[in-house]
This record gives sequence, structure tokens and C-alpha cells, in this order.
Amino acid sequence: MLEHLYKKLHLIFISSILSIITVIIGILCNDSIDNKRQNDSVFFERLSMLMIYELENPKKSPQTVIKPYEDNHSIFAMLKDAKGNVIYQSPFSFPTDITFLLRQFTEKANVESVTALDCTITTTQGGILSFSGRSHDKYFGIPAIFIDKNGTLFYLSLLHQQKTTFELIEKQLPFYILLWVISLFCIVIVSRFLLKRAIEPTEKVLKSQKGFIAAASHELKAPLAVILASNDRINRLSDGIPEIQKATNIIDAETMRMSKLIKDMLLLASSDSGTRNISKTMVNIDTFLITLYEAYEPICSQKGMPLDADFIDVHFPALYTDRECLFQILSIFMENAISHSETKASIQIKATLSRKAITISVIDHGQGISDEDKPYIFDRFYCADKSHTDKSHFGLGLSIAKELAGFLSANIEVKNTDGGGASFFLTLPLK
Repeated sequence: MLEHLYKKLHLIFISSILSIITVIIGILCNDSIDNKRQNDSVFFERLSMLMIYELENPKKSPQTVIKPYEDNHSIFAMLKDAKGNVIYQSPFSFPTDITFLLRQFTEKANVESVTALDCTITTTQGGILSFSGRSHDKYFGIPAIFIDKNGTLFYLSLLHQQKTTFELIEKQLPFYILLWVISLFCIVIVSRFLLKRAIEPTEKVLKSQKGFIAAASHELKAPLAVILASNDRINRLSDGIPEIQKATNIIDAETMRMSKLIKDMLLLASSDSGTRNISKTMVNIDTFLITLYEAYEPICSQKGMPLDADFIDVHFPALYTDRECLFQILSIFMENAISHSETKASIQIKATLSRKAITISVIDHGQGISDEDKPYIFDRFYCADKSHTDKSHFGLGLSIAKELAGFLSANIEVKNTDGGGASFFLTLPLK
């Protein structure tokens, strides 16, 4: 149980710290991406200013001026005269059709037509625009109007494809991944050390407690044997004295009850210490189920509880398991069903076969288990009967069944029975 708690705490601690580190790295990545994108836009804006400055010189042809910007910086340019005639358009294309991009760009820029006769026009460069293409690609755009030294007016549209998020962070990504991996390694080492130190005192106390329970249980077996033998002798010597026989019967019943408790405690102690011996053999499930039925049919009949067998029509394969453990688990289910059922309430032993498992269930129509108690019924010493009026149960039976099922790599479940009662299921994997 403590090992399970340690693993859970370890996982929670690592997950929490790593989540915080991941968020921090994510924020750093996002800031880095924003900064690089901003730097790219500023750089594009400066390049456009240089290009316009060079285009204002009529001695250079537009192609001569624009081509180096196309080749070195992947800038698309479209130059028009005052009448809207295209003088030059860059030859290369983007992932999205250039016509669609120019339409998006024009809508963003909202460029107004200006005539060459308007003498108030001077070189004007618009602000940088951002818009998207059809293939999740994004672009920067700058609209400009300029007049060359001959007084001729031109419209210039400049487009530049923005880098993807991966391209912006590509160089730094190995660093962030390495940082995350190093953080994970450090957190695992530190958390393991800290949690071990934190749990160590509790582990020592539990170990001491388990040792005491095991030792005390062993020591109690001898006095109980003496009490039983002495009580049997008193019972024989007091033949014909009702008061003494009544007292010896009570002693005998309570001693047997104590013996059962000690046996259960020893079983749990061996489970905790890992000394429980599992002896697996090939078990004929058909014969085993009949034996279980025959063992409890007289008990149920005596108490007026019909015991039904719902496994006769199915032929089960032999199973490699511990017969004693298996019988003890199902005996706990049966005793539980008998204890919590009233007279004439039927009990059913049912078994089903699937491709991967055999499921054996004990179904009763008794008082059932409340939703409040259901999560705790497999805990040690937990009793749904808070008044403890039923002294035949110590709250160990189902916890023992759970422990034994773990040894058999089996799974235990409990569900409500239709119409009232409880159904316990033992699922045994087929290997």
C-alpha cells in the first residue's frame, strides 16, 4: 500500500513540476517567435524603403533594381504606372495563387486611385500589413506610391511570405528539448530522493507494525490451542451439568472466532512480507465449480437459501492457478452472500467464458452494499455495519480476497444485483 502511495505521489510531483516547466518553456518559445516575427517585419520594411529609394532613380530599370531583392530575400514586387498598367511583376509564386494574395492585399491596403496630375503626391509608403493565404500560409505586405526624379508616378505592391512557427524556432528547438529532458531527469532524481526521505519514517513504523502483527498472531496460536483442549476436557467432565456446558460452548465458539481472526491476520502478514507461497497447478474449472457448489449447498439449504448453479452448460478450459487461493476467494464471496442474505433469498454461482478470461461470480439478493460503502469494502478492517452487531466478521474477508486475487493476477469487482443485493466478480485471465 505504501509502495502504491509512493508511486502515485512520485507521478503527481513529477507531472506538476514538469507542467510548470513546460508552460515556462512554452512562454519563452512564444516570446521568441513573436520577437523574430517582429524583427522579420521590421527588416522587410527597411528593405522596401531601400527598394523604393533605388526605384526613384529612372536610370535603373525596375527589373535591375528588384531582382536582387527577389533572389536574396524572396520579396515579390508588382509595379504599376499611374493608369494601373503593370510595368513589372516578380516571376516566382507562393503556395497560394498570387491573384488571390493580391486581392487580399488590396482589400487590406485600401489603396485609392491617384492621378499623375495631382501635384501634391509625394513618395508614400504604407504601414506593414499581415494577411493569410489559402494553405495556412501567412504574408507581410507593404503598399507604396512614389514619384521618380522625372516626376512619373508609380504604385508598388510588395509581398513577403512569413516564416512558419517551426522555421522561426527551428534553431532554438534542440536547446528547449534538451532543457526539458534535463529538467525531467533532475526532477525524477530529486523527487525520488525527497519522497523516499519523507516516507522513510512511515515505512519504518508500518514495517514494525506488520512485524508485531505477524509475531503476535503466531504467539496467540499456542494459547488458543491450550484453551480449546482445556475447554473440551471441562466439557467432557461436566457431562450432565447444563450451566457448565453452556459456558464451555460459548468459550468454544469465541475461541474458534479468535482462531479465524488469527488465521486471517497471519495470511495478511505473509502477504505484506512477501512470504505467501503460491502453488500453481492445472485446475479443472468444471470440477472446481461443482466442488464449490457441493461445499456450500448444504449450508444454504440449512439456512433456507436456494443455491443456484449457472455454469453447467459451459465447458471451461483447465486453468493454471492456485486452487487453494481460488477456493478461498470464492468462499469469502459465498460467506459474505450467506451472511447478508435473509431466509428464502436465493444465491447464485455463475461462471462465464470469454476469449481472454473466465469470470466467476457470486450473486446474492440480500441487503446489498450502499454507494457510500462500496469504495471501501476491500479495505482492511472496514465494516459496513458501523454498530458491529455482526461479530462473525472482522472486516478482513474482502481485503484478503483482494490480496489473493493479486497473487493470481486476477481482478475483483462488485456491482449491485438487479432487484437488490450484491454481485461479486472474480475475473481470471486465460494465458
